Amino acid sequence: MRNLTVSVDIGGTFTDLVAYDAEERQIQTVKVPSTPPRFIEGVMNALDKAGIAAADVGAFKHGSTIATNAIIQRRGAKAGLVTTRGMRDVLGAGRANRPDLFNSNWDPSPALVPRRHILEVGERVDYLGKVMTPLNEDDVRVAARKFRAREIESVAVAYLNSFVNEDHERRTKEILEEELGEDVFVCTSAEVLPELREFERTSTVAANAYLAPVIGRYLDGLGAALRDWGYPGEVFVTHSGGGIMSARAAREVPARICHSGPAGGVIGGKRVGELAGFENVITFDMGGTSADLSLVEKGVPSIASEWRVDWNIPILFPAIDLVAIGAGGGTIAWVDEGGSLRTGPQSAGADPGPACLGKGNEEPTVTDAQLYLGRLNPETYLGGDVKIDVDLAEQAIAKIGEQLGLSTPEAADGIIRIANDSMITAARLISVERGYDPRDYALVAGGGAGPLHAVEIARELQMKSVVVPLAAGLTSAVGILSVDLRHDFVRPVLTQAREVDLDDLGVKYAQLLEEADQVLEAEKVPEERRTLELSIDVRYYGQTPYLNLTLDAVPASAEDLQTIVARYNDQYEREFGYRLEEGVSQVEIVNARVAAIGITDPADVRVPEETGDAAEALVGSRDVYFAEVGDHQSTSIYARAKLRSGAEVNGPAVIDHDETTVLVPPGATATVDEYLNLVITVKPAN
Repeated sequence: MRNLTVSVDIGGTFTDLVAYDAEERQIQTVKVPSTPPRFIEGVMNALDKAGIAAADVGAFKHGSTIATNAIIQRRGAKAGLVTTRGMRDVLGAGRANRPDLFNSNWDPSPALVPRRHILEVGERVDYLGKVMTPLNEDDVRVAARKFRAREIESVAVAYLNSFVNEDHERRTKEILEEELGEDVFVCTSAEVLPELREFERTSTVAANAYLAPVIGRYLDGLGAALRDWGYPGEVFVTHSGGGIMSARAAREVPARICHSGPAGGVIGGKRVGELAGFENVITFDMGGTSADLSLVEKGVPSIASEWRVDWNIPILFPAIDLVAIGAGGGTIAWVDEGGSLRTGPQSAGADPGPACLGKGNEEPTVTDAQLYLGRLNPETYLGGDVKIDVDLAEQAIAKIGEQLGLSTPEAADGIIRIANDSMITAARLISVERGYDPRDYALVAGGGAGPLHAVEIARELQMKSVVVPLAAGLTSAVGILSVDLRHDFVRPVLTQAREVDLDDLGVKYAQLLEEADQVLEAEKVPEERRTLELSIDVRYYGQTPYLNLTLDAVPASAEDLQTIVARYNDQYEREFGYRLEEGVSQVEIVNARVAAIGITDPADVRVPEETGDAAEALVGSRDVYFAEVGDHQSTSIYARAKLRSGAEVNGPAVIDHDETTVLVPPGATATVDEYLNLVITVKPAN
């Protein structure tokens, strides 16, 4: 009997599975089409294709975009919200900023909880936590009866200033549970996110309530399917902070698992970069529906204090800072009213998929363009399990070409260029616009489509190296293998640095550390695998956003606070280009944070001892179009599975693999390292 760790990542187009045998140091990978809306079928199909016995599975880790999609597509639960009298419109009002200041026709997406389901009750607490108006319990019971009559599935509670005194929210939850019964999920902002900023806090707890029944049903269904298959163990779910949590914890805080799969991709890219000798990397994971990019500096992923699933729907959990754009293999190309070629954000998804699949879609996609330009092999695409037709791709692209007055090859190349430009812009957003020079980073390319675009993107960004892992098409699933268990805890401070009571700050950290230990104990993490990370949120006094700084220890002196202020000024200047040089009087300590971490050993795949020459992997040639040549040219084709350590492939070349295809353009050189990663040296753009 083996002891396998299995990770599964559900994407919009494909479901990826990776099984790791720690004893044999071997890894097995499988990719199957996703099965929306019954995604669990895709998971079980992957297990079946892998031929894994349930008795051999010791741990099951899971990542998906189901929570994110439920919000974007508005397929969540029928939720209600209870709030302080006078604060009914906080959720609908949101913030005044807009995605496009000059688009007068833009309308924000609707709130997750409609106004008629937002009910007010009498209560008030001031900013210090002092009760000004006691909770009116009769108001709460009236609200509960209205929710019951409206068949509300879940209820969020968000009171003004509850982050400093949660008594009213706690009592409200007790009453709601008493009145509504166990079938209605109830959560409070103080237990989900005890932070300042009433809109963001309300948005987060509303999203939590909106997702809870959906995620609960999904996890229950997945658990039942796995038990029927024969696996009785715990299911762990990746969350947006780059960690995992038990399914039990995910049911309580489902808003935490948005961006679950993409976060795994960043962890996978970080690990690949380390093995290839790069501690500074930009991870680039392009699948069938979207592309995700994130920056890792000195082996540490960038963490954002908040992120938005949709405009004006912020979620204030610490999350890996990534940019996700609608640029995947299934992204549809189209011509706008002005006669310009565009790609996305609409996608053909898994069903019907690109035109070349012959499942009903006749609009060209990025995959169709890559196929027509000769970069994909119809006979070996996804190991030969999925049949694609070049003629169907050509017909779809030709229609775009006719609209633009371009030949079919020119139209196909234009589709690739436009898609690449979107990803280049996203890469600049997470690097240049935040004070990081992409030339100091390697690009780690993953996903089923990423290695086809990576070199051209790196060239435009003047990056010198691209790294493509062996299992590039399953980067997220590979990353999930090595994700640590992680829970984050927070206490508000809201005091200017010069006025911080160090004893009170010490008490807050002591409470957080105790809470973190209790959770690790509940998750049954062995003592030797526990670690606690301290950090602090800091901002200039009067500003709304803040930056998070890691700490080696609890601040215990005025010198410690001065160090925090100096670090904040440096970081702020790096990201925004200026600083306020008036010392601690300008800086406010916002929150104290502790992360409870259960350490997971990274997958240590056995390194093959044999070396080889690229000629051993050469399987033929075919005509491939390259923009720098302006035409098709005969290009060497290599089998990825036959490339051994030390092999060197000079461009132009195409390297075929079951899960992905690697494009090595003219002037680039790919070398296979000892871990079988492809390290591509990029020729600078002219």
